[in-house]
Amino acid sequence: MSKKIAIIGAGISGLSAGIFARINGFDAVIYEMGQKAGGVCSSWERQGYYVNGSIHWLVGSAPGTDLYDLWHQLGVIEGNTFHNHSSFVEYKNIRGRDVHFFTDIHKLKKHFLEISPEDEKVIQELTDAIETVANGSFPLDRAFELLNAWDWTKALLSNLPLVVAMGKYNQISIKAFAQKFQSDILRIAFENFWALEMSMTFFLMQLAYAYKGTAGYPLGGSGRFIEKLEKRYRDLGGKIEFGQKATKILVENGRAIGLELNHHQTIQADYVISAADGHSVLFELLGEAFVDDKTKTAYQTLKTFPSLVYFSAGVARTFEEIPPSIVGVNIPLTAPLQVGNYTHERITFQIYNFDPTLAPHGKTLITAMVDTDYEFWQNLHEHSQEAYRAERQRISDALVDALEKKLGNIKAHLEFADTATPITYKNWTGNHNGSYEGWLPTPEATKLKLPSHFKGLSHFYMCGHWVTPGGGMPPAAYSGRDAIQLICRDEKIHFKTSEL
Repeated sequence: MSKKIAIIGAGISGLSAGIFARINGFDAVIYEMGQKAGGVCSSWERQGYYVNGSIHWLVGSAPGTDLYDLWHQLGVIEGNTFHNHSSFVEYKNIRGRDVHFFTDIHKLKKHFLEISPEDEKVIQELTDAIETVANGSFPLDRAFELLNAWDWTKALLSNLPLVVAMGKYNQISIKAFAQKFQSDILRIAFENFWALEMSMTFFLMQLAYAYKGTAGYPLGGSGRFIEKLEKRYRDLGGKIEFGQKATKILVENGRAIGLELNHHQTIQADYVISAADGHSVLFELLGEAFVDDKTKTAYQTLKTFPSLVYFSAGVARTFEEIPPSIVGVNIPLTAPLQVGNYTHERITFQIYNFDPTLAPHGKTLITAMVDTDYEFWQNLHEHSQEAYRAERQRISDALVDALEKKLGNIKAHLEFADTATPITYKNWTGNHNGSYEGWLPTPEATKLKLPSHFKGLSHFYMCGHWVTPGGGMPPAAYSGRDAIQLICRDEKIHFKTSEL
């Protein structure tokens, strides 16, 4: 009789764990508190539009890294069409200039030198670093715990330039690197590239994968991607039970033995894998007794990705005049926009003129991810539903106004505009403070290896964003696979990547 693995959460990491569990002969059941799979990687329908909730690009969309093989094993490469952008992000009107982060580093270098020839040394440093990261490749086919000393030695010796670069740029934030530029234009562009506290290594990795052509956007976005993952899991015989919120991890004699669901039902399992919010699992479902002091400190001190207001709009017109890019087009606002306790002077909009599957013919989906803080929205939501709804509408109206002023001809063709707040993320995913991607990859976070399991507690593993600072789809997927590799080790069976 095959052993049962109970998996908490049907996001990417939970589905990945489930797929590899089935490939390796385990009985796998995913318990998902919501009514559909996906977690943060979700989409939703609005008046014939399909709002892409998370995917900007898929690292590993083409051969060149171990991630390509992983996505093949998970069933999301076959039948998918990938769009490779020529630009990562475009900034409109910074001191009268448009700034493009081209994915071709030679084009990027030329463009930056045209803007600021006095920054030639820093621009050369940047493009050299991108190329170094692009040329490196650390093995990602096994869990770190399964790599021996010789594996590490081979990886380090074959990637010395990358090791040196990462050693340097892991310690530098984007904000610190931006200060190297003499040009206000380039400095402002860098300072608007996601969270300033992030390590430059994270920045370089994104541009490096795009430069290599291994980070294409899968047409159909989050919805189609999750559908393919879920189909792969179910085709292998995996089961998902929706509406089943894990409320306790059952432990007996230092061993995880199952779950309590919805405070009243209990199920038995030989192993438990958490692909859910780390805070809830460690400090509520499990209890702090099994968590070491180092992990407690990390959870108390590390920064998470900012909470979001996620704006989406359906516009009954096309935007052929706007060059598509991975992240979108960043535009200045005529007046600062207050979103919670954050003040925004520029907003990045993704205009999906490159993905016709997300909107009816002749129409376009537009989205924006706007940083905010959880506490503001939590207080508003608890004290006044009317004020909460009014604030959502105010922000939505302001973003529509910004699009109207910059692009024109928006309001006359607007078919819907909507906002999701950190409360939405919290309710939908359970993520701590409504964070959409777990730990922010700051220089401090890059020094840590957060544990996926703990001494004194056997048959329990964690996967997902809370064990991999930086988050994103690849770490979610390979951490789910890694959990099954470790269980195969525990069971003394050979880990397989294919059912054949």
